[in-house]
Amino acid sequence: MNDARSNANEGHIAPSAEANALALDAAVIEDFACNGAVCLRGVFSTEWVDIVRRGIERNLAAPGPAASFADGSEKRFFQDSNNWQRIEEFEAFVRLSPARLIAAQLFSSRTVTFLHDHVLVKYAGATKPTPWHQDQPYSPVEGSQFCTMWMPVDPVPREAVLEFVGGSQRSGTWYRPQRFIDGSLRVDDDPRWALLPDIEADRPAWPILGWDVQPGDVLVFHGLTLHGAPGNLRDTPRRVLSTRWLGDDARIRRRSGKMSPPLPDDAPADGEPFACEHFPLVWTDKE
Repeated sequence: MNDARSNANEGHIAPSAEANALALDAAVIEDFACNGAVCLRGVFSTEWVDIVRRGIERNLAAPGPAASFADGSEKRFFQDSNNWQRIEEFEAFVRLSPARLIAAQLFSSRTVTFLHDHVLVKYAGATKPTPWHQDQPYSPVEGSQFCTMWMPVDPVPREAVLEFVGGSQRSGTWYRPQRFIDGSLRVDDDPRWALLPDIEADRPAWPILGWDVQPGDVLVFHGLTLHGAPGNLRDTPRRVLSTRWLGDDARIRRRSGKMSPPLPDDAPADGEPFACEHFPLVWTDKE
């Protein structure tokens, strides 16, 4: 396997000046609290988009141990995760990009800790949808300050974009995770969690949100916001870096089912904050 970091210095890796200048409008922060999802336009420069695009290409060229195809033998829906420590473009994004300040402002948090990265590529003609789900039940995270940032490096029209059930995070309901490949329940997850309703069977009954997005835009959503995406029936790929971020109240909680990301043996104990070498503290209000 090739070392994904071997050519990481091609191009610039550290355009960080705008990261400390980004200020979100109060209405955006209110929308995030109310709807559990917002579309932020043009918050990442062309340079950051190029860096992330190169990182995704390195990931595709040298997949990590978590890589898989969510559509099985069709092999048009690639996903991989937990590669930021070996792909320098991703590490730069984690430590230097405006993503940190976006999370801090949406959480009103004094600190931001990085959880993990997740690459999602739907090649042209991919028919497999991303099923409706929440991110947090898959994770080892307790707390309300958990968000995902879905950053495309290709234009994505409304009919192919990630969608959200507006306000679904406010119920506090946790839904049982399902396997992406076939929608089946995972046997080891907490049986007290609710079964996911069939949103696709009656879409008009749900306040579904979605936006067309361009490179430089990002969709940010809460860990308990229900979300899903259709296939990619266009003739161009849909390449996305999805990253997950934590605020002050996030604490480690080991689950009975498979966790994403998996916790290393030397991770902090349950009930402790995440910040450690595996989950770096990337911003504080002292900056």
